[in-house]
Amino acid sequence: MELGDDQPFAEVLAFPDGASPDGAQRLQELLKRSAAALEGGRCEAGIELSEEAVALAAELGDQRAEATGLVLLARQLARAGDHEACSQVCDQAGHALRALGDESGLGEILVVHALALNELGLAEEALDCLAVAREVAARLNDRPLLFWVLNRIAVVHSGMQDFARAKEFQLRALELAGGMDVDARFCIINNFADNSIGLYRQLLAEGAGPAESGEVLRDGLRYAARAVELAHHPVNGTPYRQALARDNHGMLLALSGQSEAGLAAIQTAQRIAAQHGYQAMELATLYHSAFVLLERGDPAAAVEGLTRALEQATAMRELPTQMEIALELSRALERLGQFEGALLRYKEHTAVERQLRSQVATVRARRLDQLVEVDHARLDAADARSESQLYRERSRELEAEIQALGKIAADLDRQANKDALTRLSNRHHIETELPHLIEAARATGRPLSLAVLDIDHFKHVNDTWGHAAGDEVLVAMAAVLRRSSRGGDLVGRHGGEEFLIALPGLGEEAAVEVCQRVRRSVQEHDWSSIRAGLRVTISIGVSVLAGGDDMGELIGRADERLYRAKRSGRNRVEATPEETGRAAS
Repeated sequence: MELGDDQPFAEVLAFPDGASPDGAQRLQELLKRSAAALEGGRCEAGIELSEEAVALAAELGDQRAEATGLVLLARQLARAGDHEACSQVCDQAGHALRALGDESGLGEILVVHALALNELGLAEEALDCLAVAREVAARLNDRPLLFWVLNRIAVVHSGMQDFARAKEFQLRALELAGGMDVDARFCIINNFADNSIGLYRQLLAEGAGPAESGEVLRDGLRYAARAVELAHHPVNGTPYRQALARDNHGMLLALSGQSEAGLAAIQTAQRIAAQHGYQAMELATLYHSAFVLLERGDPAAAVEGLTRALEQATAMRELPTQMEIALELSRALERLGQFEGALLRYKEHTAVERQLRSQVATVRARRLDQLVEVDHARLDAADARSESQLYRERSRELEAEIQALGKIAADLDRQANKDALTRLSNRHHIETELPHLIEAARATGRPLSLAVLDIDHFKHVNDTWGHAAGDEVLVAMAAVLRRSSRGGDLVGRHGGEEFLIALPGLGEEAAVEVCQRVRRSVQEHDWSSIRAGLRVTISIGVSVLAGGDDMGELIGRADERLYRAKRSGRNRVEATPEETGRAAS
């Protein structure tokens, strides 16, 4: 679904007391560029700019600008799909906005936070957030904020498979959409179409009559067609929205019996997603194409498409999608009479479902510390004034102690495990953690790939621009690698200009594809922002854990391939000979 955080966010910043005009002007420029990156959908650049703005605002003591930067950063992270980081930044932004007494800004960030929590599987927490945002909207009589709150409540209910309840909130949001801009209207109309797909399938499963289910389908098709029109708006239309709207329209067409037209619409969405690098959207369209093939009676073609979609979902660690596709693949194999394969896929569906529950529990546990402030507020409302005062004072003392202990623990962890310059894992941490990953791979039978990469001609960078510039290149390289990695990957600086990435669960072909994306990200990065005329590329060697490998043999094989990449012209990925063609730059 479309993120509804497209409201313009720009304001004139006054110079804070004690800040130099140059510093304040730099801060303004960073915030403007970050807002422009958000508007243009350039998440990677926007995240870097927002982080720099937040750090500079804190240094200058400009609380308003810091809050602005945090809100921008949260929205960038939401669009980039880093929902846990977005949730953490939303907590910081909410605290800053409360301190400033900015209720309007607080309401908006609560809406962003709710969406991030929902994507993490924390539906109850998301609804709690939206309840607070609704109270803010009511106090301020803020019609646009109320619109987004209702829209987001509908999104959460849809994710909980309560499609009828979601439709109720969507209809209430639609009543407010008349005075909203194109972005907002697209969001609610497209969400209505998307929810209609789930509601229609649910009604069929429950045995609803053709009149009730047919009305849902007709409404969905009408809104889907309107969403396609808005997605092609000459000013506000974007490729992402075009892919999103066409995918929903295609599914509704297929469900209405127009399978050829539906398949064509979904395949158009798939081409747009592939062209623009929308990986999650491309995965969804691949899955939906296979669903249409299955519904029209072509289970063999559906199995082929679902198998490819499941491989992609597994590589991307999209657990909810992986779980859903495994179940659909089980159904398709059963239609073909391949009952053993169907049972295996159903078992995979169940295993992923358990893994997803565990992941949600882990995320919820990590959020416990972030809920201290909310717990305080609830206690203040329930307890007598004197008891609340004593509790608050003791809580502040405990919070200060916890923060001090946390800082000490974080400092010790950084000293022991983090590289001082890049903040990635250091060699000590790599050599401690990599054997555990090897043991886990052997225990589960899942593959483990290792990439060793080296900055090409790094000595030339130091000799030409100086060691300070070389250090800036290493820090920027670490940031690119951090953004390109998955949650369970081990990313570290192995020494000098050499880095290492361990990729659990990926075989060689998938690992090479990941490394090619990393290589391209480095090549396309704006290195001239460090020094004019600077260009940086990397060479990468990839190895896969074999039977009796120890850590040294795994790294050694990747090193050999790294040097082969260097000898073959640099700026390339090298793996085993059969992968070399795929690995060429």
